[in-house]
Amino acid sequence: MKKKMAIVLSAVLACSMGMTAVAAPSPTIQQETVQNVTVSTPSVTITGTPQISAIVGATSAVLDGTAFRNAAGQAVDASSVQIVKVPADLAATQISAGEIAEAMTTQTTDIYNFTGLSSLALTDNEGNLNVLTQMYVSLQDEAGNVVSHNGSISTTFEAADILGENTLGEGETIQAMYQRADGSWVVIPVVIRDGVVAISLPAFSAPVKVVFLLAKGTSLEDVQVTVKSPQT
Repeated sequence: MKKKMAIVLSAVLACSMGMTAVAAPSPTIQQETVQNVTVSTPSVTITGTPQISAIVGATSAVLDGTAFRNAAGQAVDASSVQIVKVPADLAATQISAGEIAEAMTTQTTDIYNFTGLSSLALTDNEGNLNVLTQMYVSLQDEAGNVVSHNGSISTTFEAADILGENTLGEGETIQAMYQRADGSWVVIPVVIRDGVVAISLPAFSAPVKVVFLLAKGTSLEDVQVTVKSPQT
């Protein structure tokens, strides 16, 4: 059942993000008061084992029209593209938590809202920035060479792997955000259903870090995105 659900959620999210790149200003997140910053990532000193799977398969999906290219600019067929997901270590996750907290409370870095929601929170019910985990996400061909894409892809995770020992309280959900090359952060669509968490990522040409937060909000079982996704 979870395998089928992952396929459905990935397909929904891949289609939700639309095409990349917009000239109009992007919606930004308003500043929040952060009471405390907590990081729930296990105390490990090395990154986790890479999870590698086909980009078109049981746990991932691709928006129609998305093109893949290698470092030489040559087209790569989607059937030979793999998505790589690597859990970050505690130190790296703590650095990201500090960067997000600073962006939330100062004007130094922008946080963009591309969830399709008119408003959202990044803190939990106690007003804390509660970082659950961080993943590095990248694409590669069958030989392990880096691959870029220009559209939208989605992939899924087990909710238990994201939450760890945490539980969603009443009125709480999981938010996800990735960091762009310019240092800004983008909050991306998340759908949670039957123990599966699906996210959607816009164009990127190098590995990106995706941070998952425990935050106030309602867990979505569908998503209607009204803004186009930015280029990384």
